[in-house]
Amino acid sequence: MIMVLNILYVAAVVLLLFGAAIFVHEFGHFWVARRRGLKVEEFAIGFGPVIWSKEKDGILYSIRAIPAGGFVKLPQMITSEAIEGTAAGEQPLAPVSPLSKILVAFAGPFMNVVFAVVIAAVLWAVGLPKQVNDPVIGYVEKGSAEEKAGIQPGDRILTIGGSPVSTWQDIMLGVLDQKTADITVTFQQGNQTVSKVLKSDSTGGRFKMLKLDDSDSLLVQSVKAAGLFETAGLRAGDTVVAVNGVPVFSHFHFLDQLFAKPDAEAQITVVRKEGNQTLTVKLPESAGIRVGAVPVPKIGTWSRFWMWTGLKEQQEPKPTPAMVAELKAGDLVLRAGEERLTSTRHLISLVQQHLEQEVTLHITRHGKAMPIKITPRKNLETGAVQIGVVLEQDLGLTFAVPQIKYSVVKPGPTPWAQITDVWNKTVTTISALFRSKETGVGAKDLSGPVGILGMLSIYVNTDFRLALSFLVLLNINLAVLNLLPVPVLDGGHILLSIIERIRNKPVSMRVQEYATTAFAVVLLSFMVYVTFFDLKRVADFHELFNRDTAVEQQVPGGSPKAPSK
Repeated sequence: MIMVLNILYVAAVVLLLFGAAIFVHEFGHFWVARRRGLKVEEFAIGFGPVIWSKEKDGILYSIRAIPAGGFVKLPQMITSEAIEGTAAGEQPLAPVSPLSKILVAFAGPFMNVVFAVVIAAVLWAVGLPKQVNDPVIGYVEKGSAEEKAGIQPGDRILTIGGSPVSTWQDIMLGVLDQKTADITVTFQQGNQTVSKVLKSDSTGGRFKMLKLDDSDSLLVQSVKAAGLFETAGLRAGDTVVAVNGVPVFSHFHFLDQLFAKPDAEAQITVVRKEGNQTLTVKLPESAGIRVGAVPVPKIGTWSRFWMWTGLKEQQEPKPTPAMVAELKAGDLVLRAGEERLTSTRHLISLVQQHLEQEVTLHITRHGKAMPIKITPRKNLETGAVQIGVVLEQDLGLTFAVPQIKYSVVKPGPTPWAQITDVWNKTVTTISALFRSKETGVGAKDLSGPVGILGMLSIYVNTDFRLALSFLVLLNINLAVLNLLPVPVLDGGHILLSIIERIRNKPVSMRVQEYATTAFAVVLLSFMVYVTFFDLKRVADFHELFNRDTAVEQQVPGGSPKAPSK
């Protein structure tokens, strides 16, 4: 019952906040239109079928079924019938000056900026939860260029391209903002500060990023009954902090250290309420990486399309390297060459480093040891280097998903600092989109109404101040988007009005109508496109919604209170 009430509360608040951003935008148009003497036929929140309406003073006020925007119907300014519908009983109206059109069009985005500043001022007064995600490296791929450069788990990243960073999110944005693949990164290694030039990566359909992972807390969630870890004394609630005296910073770093000495005893240091404990565990040879499945390749979507059109001949997909090498489900992979494999991540990394190069995998099958030669190749659909297997590694130990922690801080010296921060992030995102081939950021990574509502839900469920902060971002982005010089957007109205002022006569009504309708179709198609990818991310939204979080409240003097959910 409590869960149902929480979902209803979150849904109500999300619709209220999202509707507020739309309302202030449309109210800006409405208010200035009335002041400039324009006729207003309708003030609507949303698109599509009307679910509530009321007429007053000749103006229809309505709420429509699709909460993806809104409009003010102004018959003296060109509108999009594709979005707003056809006006009933059109009558000749007095022409409107270009200045009035510009002021009315500009008022919507301007009100979004004003709304964002007001919210930022409130957050500056009450404080804003900021995610605590220290820029500490949790894992470095074995055999990678980063490892060869001397970078180690536990190193702290200080700057990206000369700009200081304080969270892992700063690192991600800093990398996207760099204009080249080679990025100068400054690290804190013990008592030393070192700088390295690292090559970023955007292969496999992912964002441009460093080939480094952030650190995690290794809180044990469950231990398999009668397994080797339970036998060693490990139990749920323990936090693993070191293996053989070496501090560990992530799951895969833990596995690297655990398998560092084959068939040797490992000393695992854990933190408990009663104090630190050192446990001894001996991993058998069989505690390795198992082949879960060897999938048969399928013809890719685009290949099927071209075959359907007849522009490409029917063909069978090539067998994967695993099929050619005759790897079988259930095979236990122990070594690659003479190198002992520590984790599925280790094997994947090694495969990616050996494109079109033969690798000898030492496996056991039904207790019998045998070598298998395999040549990794690139997957033409994804661009990733693969051998074509599903890998498993079950040691009878599960770590909990790390808790997301926030600390309440004052967002900058002035309320305007938050607006500046949002603006910088917006510019970085737009720049990354224009450099899509380099950064890996595309239109599919943008959010439509579903994504926006999903993120708002997550923030409302975590802390209301986070939702307000997201609303600042949303309003600034709405202002920027609507000022683009595109017909059907406010910037398009402004552009046409400027052209009208220069020519001393309006652009042809037919040209305006065709352009507006065409761009309305493009805009709606784009919204459908990004919504498709938003729906594919629903599982991620659900996981984040239910993720354990803690907000650390600050008290005068800077000391923290107990965290709250």
